[in-house]
Amino acid sequence: MHRLKIGHTGITWGIPGDMEQAYRDVAELGYLGFETFSRTILEWNQKPGGWRALVERYGIPTVAGYCGKTWIDPDTAATDLEMARREADALKEIGGETLVLACGRRPPGGYTLDQFRRLADALHEIARYCQSIGLVTGLHPHTGTAVETRQDIDTMMSLLDPSLVGFAPDTGQIAKGGSDILEVLRTYRPRITHVHLKDWSGAYPRDDQGHEIDTTGYVNYVPVGSGVLPIPAILDLLAEAGFAGWINVELDGTPRAPRPPREAAAMSRRYLGEILGNRVAWRR
Repeated sequence: MHRLKIGHTGITWGIPGDMEQAYRDVAELGYLGFETFSRTILEWNQKPGGWRALVERYGIPTVAGYCGKTWIDPDTAATDLEMARREADALKEIGGETLVLACGRRPPGGYTLDQFRRLADALHEIARYCQSIGLVTGLHPHTGTAVETRQDIDTMMSLLDPSLVGFAPDTGQIAKGGSDILEVLRTYRPRITHVHLKDWSGAYPRDDQGHEIDTTGYVNYVPVGSGVLPIPAILDLLAEAGFAGWINVELDGTPRAPRPPREAAAMSRRYLGEILGNRVAWRR
């Protein structure tokens, strides 16, 4: 029987949030791995014991780092690349596996084809470096960034070399961005390297200025199993493909969240335990 690897990201506890509390809660709830911003690992490495102390203290690995940069701004591109290399080194040093690559804010009308090409070139460069040190990468579509819509996703995936950059979908972000999540996953299933498992309320309300109105306290996301996404079908699709990467639960924490972060993570854990059973080797 193919067993899925289910972890959790740290953003439910805030950005930057209390990373030690997040790590402790995720481990105690039985999740198998942890994910944070790759820059956070660098910041913690300035403290006694560094990030490795958290890994050793709580007994589950940090499996991925989220690396969001603008990448193509001529004024910052070199700095972005150098910082991404440093973040990749820090992730590898503590046993991580995947650098999740997100891009800059979406301009009105989205990126031009030339901008997408330059973005692909930049991601190829960091991906080559990651390969050289034993990390994999994945493009991470995200609402509000240059890779948001289905057209954005298809354009970037057509430009990226699959031997260098994989696909790291966020189920909630992709659905919120207007795409059919199951259809996207089926289309790019062979290229998936990492997954953020996020559920969505189904609403994306905006005010007169176009700013999102958060109706859930989680930027319109909800604990896994509480929203509109076909979570069992998503997990079945990944399992049937023999997906061996990490599936990390994610929920955007805000000061308006209706419950403590641990309780939200426990809700997702209970739901996944019910639908997956022994298809996951939950930590005891």
